[in-house]
Amino acid sequence: MELFDFIKVLFTDPGEYSKVPAGEKRKQFFMIQRRMAINFPLQASVLQQNKINQSAVVDFWQRFVRKQYKYVPGWMYTKGVKKAQEFKEKKTSVSESLITEYSRYFKIDRKSIVDALEFYPDQMIKQLKDFEKIINQK
Repeated sequence: MELFDFIKVLFTDPGEYSKVPAGEKRKQFFMIQRRMAINFPLQASVLQQNKINQSAVVDFWQRFVRKQYKYVPGWMYTKGVKKAQEFKEKKTSVSESLITEYSRYFKIDRKSIVDALEFYPDQMIKQLKDFEKIINQK
């Protein structure tokens, strides 16, 4: 069973969850703990012990979340680093390669450029677009 199929069963279908074998619960333990720590960090911290019965912890999570949720909540689906980066690039409309080239050419650390994009987006995007035009003329 894949992770998101397991999460759906965990939140929505107690009858199907009772049929899930203990080995599958142990297999999904790490990712369930990680996802639950997003919204319940104290409980996840307490349940993150060496030599703990992993399937029993997953059973606890199932009982715990069934009391509060009737469906899978949105916080279970977080964006990965790659998707977040793609979204950020679309928002700024400046590619990472251009930022890298700009920082190399002007000998400025990349973080300064990213900060400038965050705090002064209009001016920095204009400078980067002008720089891109100059590079493309060569």
